Amino acid sequence: MIIKVISILIMGCAAFINTQFPHVFPPLQEQTVTGWRADFDHVVMAQNMRLPEGWRHVRKPGTTPAVFSITEVSAGNVLHMESDRASSSVITQLEGVDIEKTPILRWRWRATKLPEGADGRSRDKDDQAIGIYVGAGTSLNSKSVSYRWDTLTPKGVEGNSAYGLGGVKVKWYTLRNEGDAGSGRWFTEERNVRDDFMKAWGFYPKKIFLVVSSNSQYTKSKAAADLGDIGFYDK
Repeated sequence: MIIKVISILIMGCAAFINTQFPHVFPPLQEQTVTGWRADFDHVVMAQNMRLPEGWRHVRKPGTTPAVFSITEVSAGNVLHMESDRASSSVITQLEGVDIEKTPILRWRWRATKLPEGADGRSRDKDDQAIGIYVGAGTSLNSKSVSYRWDTLTPKGVEGNSAYGLGGVKVKWYTLRNEGDAGSGRWFTEERNVRDDFMKAWGFYPKKIFLVVSSNSQYTKSKAAADLGDIGFYDK
């Protein structure tokens, strides 16, 4: 009887915390083998930004760069990004990650400011507060799958885009939109990157890179988001 009462109290406390403090990370399921996990505790200064060690900032030519910085929240360090009529990305090469063995990409994110009127279905409104890309190839010739937090684009919509004179090809998926933003709530996402790559491009790469972007240049507005834990797992 005592054990049952204690269990009820614990569950009640957990429910209260999740309701009153949406900035606290939701619990992830138990994880086993990991092929890679971002380390936001090791910070380097680059271009006046506090970036994760092993990541670099990439500007879009002719566009004001978005600002990325490791910041601390109640649950630990996160990658914060803001764009003001801006666009840029941070990228890391995932050496040794085998998406055949660890195909599951799992991460936490939240959007606190969405670019006004943005819609991934329209090229002249193609802005996202945060987009996560897994790709293979070079800066001029690559194929990627992208998971986006859009504004007006309905959740579940997917499409194809090409950049850089057509050499940079992206298969994108809208996972979140304006209906999920504004409360400061964190969401945990999970995608099988190996399967998504196979469906999009007919193969899955042996060497991959990871890109996190923030864009608001087309809508001439502002955007802000945070990325928490992100990594590749076997299940």
